[in-house]
Amino acid sequence: MLKVSLINPNFQTGPEHLNSYYLPYTIGALWGYLVSDERIANNFEINNWIFKRAEIAETVEQCKGADIALMSLYIWNKNYCYKLAQELKKANPNIIIIAGGPEVEWRDRDYHTKHPEIDSICINEGEQAIKHIFECILDDKEIPQRNHFERLTDLDIASPYLSGLFDHFITDFPDIEWVPTLETDRGCPYQCTFCDWGSATASRMYKFNMERIQADINWFADNGLPYVSMTNSNFGIYKERDLEIAEMLCETNRRTGHPTGLSVSFAKNSNSTVVEIVKKLTSHNIQSGLYISLQSTSTKVLENIKRKNLKINKIGDLNDLAKENSMPLLTDLILGMPGETPQSWIKNIENVFKNDITNMDVYYLQLLVNAPMNVDQKEEYTLETFGAYDYFYETNVETIQKEIEAGVAESIQVIKSSNTMNHDELLDASIFSWFVLGTHCLGLSHLLAHYLHNTNGIKYTDFYLGLMDYLKEHDSNFNTWIDEYKKAHDTWYKLGYTTDTIGGIKSIGWQVIFSLMPILQKNNKVEEYINYVSDYAKQQYNVDNNILHDYCYITQQYIKQYGKYLHTPIEYTLTSDLIDANSITIEDRYNHFPETAELHLDYIFYGRRRSWAMNRIKKHV
Repeated sequence: MLKVSLINPNFQTGPEHLNSYYLPYTIGALWGYLVSDERIANNFEINNWIFKRAEIAETVEQCKGADIALMSLYIWNKNYCYKLAQELKKANPNIIIIAGGPEVEWRDRDYHTKHPEIDSICINEGEQAIKHIFECILDDKEIPQRNHFERLTDLDIASPYLSGLFDHFITDFPDIEWVPTLETDRGCPYQCTFCDWGSATASRMYKFNMERIQADINWFADNGLPYVSMTNSNFGIYKERDLEIAEMLCETNRRTGHPTGLSVSFAKNSNSTVVEIVKKLTSHNIQSGLYISLQSTSTKVLENIKRKNLKINKIGDLNDLAKENSMPLLTDLILGMPGETPQSWIKNIENVFKNDITNMDVYYLQLLVNAPMNVDQKEEYTLETFGAYDYFYETNVETIQKEIEAGVAESIQVIKSSNTMNHDELLDASIFSWFVLGTHCLGLSHLLAHYLHNTNGIKYTDFYLGLMDYLKEHDSNFNTWIDEYKKAHDTWYKLGYTTDTIGGIKSIGWQVIFSLMPILQKNNKVEEYINYVSDYAKQQYNVDNNILHDYCYITQQYIKQYGKYLHTPIEYTLTSDLIDANSITIEDRYNHFPETAELHLDYIFYGRRRSWAMNRIKKHV
């Protein structure tokens, strides 16, 4: 029997205290497909699994005795895998190393010159390619360096969960909170240029059978796994089928209490079906809102990235659907897209807020190696990037420096400038985004901004640009934080990570742009900033004192603050028309009260998409 090492290493995911890792689904699914062939099953066996990033020498030792190593390359493990492959070859020159996954630079004809440690690569979907390689080994034929097969159209294939491949992970690592991957279909009908999904799957979608999907969900619940990661590119695109899958999740939750969390990409062409799915999931506390990926509201930008045809951009219609179903709407924007300007970026934010979407994420554009934007548009739009090492969960300065020295540090190419937004303009856009994410989106000022917009026609972005200027004039801390934000970015551009803090909060990759509310809470500035907002509104817009009284009291309770948790609901009778109600109830959204301030700040970051840091307001007319 030939022994095979299955290698799919990852960082820890989510807050550190959860000790959470993804089950190595991709490599498990490939192995399950392989051993469904009797001849292969009788001649190959698993030597070991690699699911986390241990020291290279330790991993080499774990792989001792392997004749073959299968590696699945992603942005979070590519350099680690290449270094591991080199060391495996040193330890055993005869080992056959096969690599696949979205980070294999298969378009580079010099790939094998650059990576002589890799014997063979699989391009796009791997099942048929890897089976061909194993058949070549059995038949003593030369193994092709490049293997590119048509995609599977019949997905009636073995599940790694149901075949028992992952059972030992649950029993052998009881201290780990495992995250399973649920695959219900494959493919994406769209070809957004920043993504390697649609281009890799030729825009065709194929489905797994419903019996397998239900059985996988049962396995997750029976093993007590609270969080499920769905691989769908467009969940909800198949109305009856996807509603049935949502009901499977809900029924399993009713029966077992699991799952309690879910990550999923909903259909880009969002419609009433998606709203119905989210409503169903939300009623079981599995999903907290309808998440739509806008990326931009600029017609020119959407045309550049091939999203112009998506109905998702009719956000007004979608928001009406969400309101009809009493459902919060969430969205995201990507900063630095081809054709985006400082003016269009401000307009993006205005368009989101005026459609009454409060919960918003902002991400920097990232260039994936096989995405059309990286392949075809980088030169056209002069997309200047830098390698960011701190975009992964389990990263800190000490780890990054150690891994850089060892040659295994992972980085993502993050936007720095383009031909329509230079470096300084992009940084200014980032600072304004940081400001509105911390003030409007996390509850500090949106009640007043919304009131002024509805009653006086004040543009949201005018309100916030003016508020920024007011704070710069009245609070030296605010200016210090902006200076620290700029300094952290200068360091980030140079090193790919920072040793800086902003207002006492560590400056770590993706978290930086979401850091204002944690900064305010860490420095006990929430009440002071509520008063700043009130004073600004009085001075700039002559807002009535009763409005400001209601705003100050409600906002103080609305923002979830450590040491001030609402263990019991608060009733409040309004003295103004700030909110369209006579009275309100304010209560904790999840009845979740972290024991330490540090954990509380973590949850502001990690719970932002489900509005964890804002208490719920119930209106009574």
